[in-house]
Amino acid sequence: MSDTSDPILDELPPERLLDADHLQPIVAGINCMHSMETVKRYLAYENQHQNRTPVQSRLRERAREIRRDDSDSEKQAIA
Repeated sequence: MSDTSDPILDELPPERLLDADHLQPIVAGINCMHSMETVKRYLAYENQHQNRTPVQSRLRERAREIRRDDSDSEKQAIA
């Protein structure tokens, strides 16, 4: 799944989502991410601009979830 794009997030660049004043909409947006490329792009932006540990942690956790889902999908395809 990580090689697919996130159409909604493609229209919502990192500066729009990550400049929110509250963490809740940021986390909701992160939960909608399904591609590693999107997560990497948002994490790079966060690292350069806001540098908030909770947001960085959630982005890293989402990356781990995507990798785990991809691994599970590959195992199912082989079986």
